[in-house]
Parts: sequence; C-alpha cells; structure tokens
Amino acid sequence: MSSIFTPDATALEQRIALVACGPRPGKTQACDHHRHKARGLLEVASWGAIDALAAAICDSTHLRACVVCVEKAVDIIRVVNGEVE
Repeated sequence: MSSIFTPDATALEQRIALVACGPRPGKTQACDHHRHKARGLLEVASWGAIDALAAAICDSTHLRACVVCVEKAVDIIRVVNGEVE
C-alpha cells in the first residue's frame, strides 16, 4: 500500500488547507489556522470519512459540522483522490 505522505504531500496539504479555509477568487493561500490543520485533515481524508473530516474542519460548537464544512470535506476527498486538479 502506498502512503499519501510522499514528497508531494506538502503541495497536497497546501491544497487541502486552502479548501478547508474557503477558497475564493484571487485567494492563493490558506490562513495559518488551516495550514496548521492540513496534515491531520489529509490523514482523515485518506480514510474517506466525510463526517469525521467535516467535523475536523468545522469550528462549530454544535454536535455536527455545518453544511459548508461537509461540502469542503467532499471537495478535500476529491482532491486527495486526484479527482480535482
């Protein structure tokens, strides 16, 4: 089984952090908070666990992640699986 933590992991982590941070036109980098969380988000994304990933992204105090963070989780899993360039 190949590891997702390859020499390209840093670039992948940066993309994941940007998705988690909330990409928008002209934004090229994630905030420090999401860059710090990127390695853990990558690990959870490798499991394919959307609910767990959404909860890790969401800073909500509710029991469940918000809809926006669920959408971000789906997008991150697509990035990890190579479905999004």
